[in-house]
Amino acid sequence: MEKMNFLYFRQVTDMANDGGLIPGVGTIAAGDTSEPGSILIPASSFRYMNPTSDTAITLYFDSVRNEGQFRPQHDQVTLTVTQGKTQEAMADIMAAINSNPTDGFTVIADDCVTTDSATSALNDLVRSSKYCSGHLSAVTSIKTHCSTNGYGPHEYYEVVDIPARDHTDNDIVAALSIYIPAQAMLTYGSISLVEVASNDIGSVSLFKNTAAIAYDGAASGSSGVELIGADTASDKSLPDSDLDISSNATVGVSVTMGTLFSDAAPRTETSASYFHLVAKEDMGTTDITGTAKVGVYLKWVGPAAVAI
Repeated sequence: MEKMNFLYFRQVTDMANDGGLIPGVGTIAAGDTSEPGSILIPASSFRYMNPTSDTAITLYFDSVRNEGQFRPQHDQVTLTVTQGKTQEAMADIMAAINSNPTDGFTVIADDCVTTDSATSALNDLVRSSKYCSGHLSAVTSIKTHCSTNGYGPHEYYEVVDIPARDHTDNDIVAALSIYIPAQAMLTYGSISLVEVASNDIGSVSLFKNTAAIAYDGAASGSSGVELIGADTASDKSLPDSDLDISSNATVGVSVTMGTLFSDAAPRTETSASYFHLVAKEDMGTTDITGTAKVGVYLKWVGPAAVAI
């Protein structure tokens, strides 16, 4: 492995919750990993930082989770800083990055104050948070799907984790970490199986809503539209089915939006579009297990996606 310096950020305060953020909600919970609760980023991917308020600094990086033509312009980590000390904090961050120029592990900001362990004597112990600057006090957010493209044609791809737990039919199981502003013309979408579950349970569809809906909320309310799945009106999805994510499914299998929208017949959305994966097979009677993952691909013309 080529030697390089890595930068570490952690937002969770309890190691037991170092699994991520619930998409679209912003509260930390174990098992929801669409956005990470901690991240290790090569220092070589750091591009720039700037104050984004009088108490916040945002660092921008080359994308760590998206590749190829779907690669957004940056990922970002936002840190809480003492008011009036943004310049001093940025200087400290650069000093920390440069302290290990070719090989090392540099903690920039770590909010964790409680341990987690299978050994009782080592579990729930108090530890100190750690920051490379005395002017930093917290990791505000970690975003790994940010794009800064303007108005025009866009494509977006995200791999979403399906938490291993019970999921009631037609309720939200996961969400994309972006939304598309109003006046976008949706032209295409697909959902693909990236990793199967550990048991023979589960299938999902893709819904669009006009607002973010919390995990376990109902997707099919007044603002809900199924873009991909067996319930789509007039059998428009291809194939006319939900996406099987069970252990018996095949990685790489996809279900597309079919003829619901197309380049020739796009649909202009007058409200913002939030995208949710929805349970379409009873995963409540028998909980889904393992680490099922679904890739969501969207194509549209209009304003750029916005990170949630």
